Amino acid sequence: MEKSIEELIYEETDVRLKEMGAPDYKFPKQFNKTDVIGIVALIFICLILIVLCMTGVIS
Repeated sequence: MEKSIEELIYEETDVRLKEMGAPDYKFPKQFNKTDVIGIVALIFICLILIVLCMTGVIS
């Protein structure tokens, strides 16, 4: 019998919580100011490229 999506989600959540609860689990470092500046810069560059494509400068 095939499991429902709800059962699959609960099983996967349980597996991941157990993994994160292990004493040797290494959490990723938190975002800092450099990360935020990089993300904002990339968004700004993408917006500029979109505008250039829409105006026909880039084809």
